[in-house]
Amino acid sequence: MDIYTLIQEGKIKRFLRARNKLNFSGLVSHITQHASGRDPLFIEDGDYLYMLKLLKETALKYQLSIFAFCWMTNHVHILLRQNEKNLSEAMHSLFLRYALYFNKKYSRKGHLFSSPYRQAACFDDDYLIVTSIYIHLNAVRAGMVGHYSRYRWSSWRLYCMDRETDTFIDWRFILSTIAGNYAAAREKYRNMLEEAKNYRAKEVEEVKTAMGEFVVWMKESKAGSILKGVKGGSIGLWPEGYASDREVMEAIEKLKGKRRLTKPEDFKARKFAAEQLQSRGYSIQEIADQMNISRSAVYNIFKM
Repeated sequence: MDIYTLIQEGKIKRFLRARNKLNFSGLVSHITQHASGRDPLFIEDGDYLYMLKLLKETALKYQLSIFAFCWMTNHVHILLRQNEKNLSEAMHSLFLRYALYFNKKYSRKGHLFSSPYRQAACFDDDYLIVTSIYIHLNAVRAGMVGHYSRYRWSSWRLYCMDRETDTFIDWRFILSTIAGNYAAAREKYRNMLEEAKNYRAKEVEEVKTAMGEFVVWMKESKAGSILKGVKGGSIGLWPEGYASDREVMEAIEKLKGKRRLTKPEDFKARKFAAEQLQSRGYSIQEIADQMNISRSAVYNIFKM
């Protein structure tokens, strides 16, 4: 059984991808990006503020809903929902613009980021809430502050302060899954943060493992009783028309067995396969390689 079928059946709640990222309207993702080596991403307050400015501009331009963020010294966390099929373009724009700014400001050359950003796609309301808490406690886990409220460069205030703030960060989305009104939701969210700040992670290298252990710990802690009471239903599991890996690969293999496409259903099947690969984050060249056709043929498919 392939990964997409498991997600559709609710057996996988969170899915980490470094390459060939998922990309469709309505998808919720936890984005992480790290500096190259031990280099810093931020040196002074103006750098943190500039990244926040770029995030706002990117959200507006690419129709992203930003739920939470945390800027650490050498990496960033962003929890977002894409409302169009443009995640790759949005993240490329955000990180490229920041890299150009940083390198110019500090007379620096070379790659600022260590590798392409990572995506952990989220398919469950519990994971959505826990991921936001994980992000807001990043500075505590790193030993930078003793309490999350002492860290300036994250969105925790929007979830914990008893006032509504006019901001491009959509704090209402997650709080609305916790309780029927924001005052009650904030109290429960603060309780979960206070409980979760006592979490001590094991020494793990993989983000997927670290996050998985945190989720298990949260559900078994006092915060678990709050998670059981969430309303749910905020995240759509899968977009209509999204096929499994098996279906896509079968369609490609059938097409490879035909020397020349003549029937309308063959052209339809080829377009289906190309679009499915594109939605998984494959580049034009990677789609061409998978389908054993030229790059120009791929371009023509998407022009149809």
